[in-house]
Amino acid sequence: MRERCADAMSIFAKYGAPDLFITFTANPKWLEITENLRPSEHTTDCPDLFARVFNLRLESLMDDPTVHGELGKSIAQVYTIEFQKRGLPHTHILIVLRAADKFSTSEHIDKFVRADIPSSIENLRLHEIVTKCLMHGPCGIDNPVAPCIEAGQCKKMFPKEFRTETTMNVSVYPLYRRCPSDTTFVRGR
Repeated sequence: MRERCADAMSIFAKYGAPDLFITFTANPKWLEITENLRPSEHTTDCPDLFARVFNLRLESLMDDPTVHGELGKSIAQVYTIEFQKRGLPHTHILIVLRAADKFSTSEHIDKFVRADIPSSIENLRLHEIVTKCLMHGPCGIDNPVAPCIEAGQCKKMFPKEFRTETTMNVSVYPLYRRCPSDTTFVRGR
């Protein structure tokens, strides 16, 4: 592990800091998994099937920046696969883009990143995925005993403020455009 970490650091020493940090998590409800289970089986009964599907989807995801250039052309990438407590594999991917494709303006970021909750009227499927799988919390006033609460504040700094436009933040991540939308209930709150 030390060798691989040193290799990764030397890659970034040569090509510069990563431009993209992507987390990709396996989903036990993927169609390729559920349609290949016998009637009495669960996804936990077939770790080989789960791992194979995860690896195929990961290869497909890695082709986007490296082969197809969907997010810009990649000049270097590093990833690690970890297993969550429930045994689900997930990966953390760091990608360095060529100079012409770096995310240098707010408009360029807004082409690829959305921090809004999709409308349940315009895109119900995406709305359900985001509210079920990609939401933090509830915490704060709505749930003061949440595990992320320390001294009355969320350690992850949620909820984020609404913003009409994305602004570049030199020291850390950009502050993403997040327009107010309809009230959305997450996990019953």
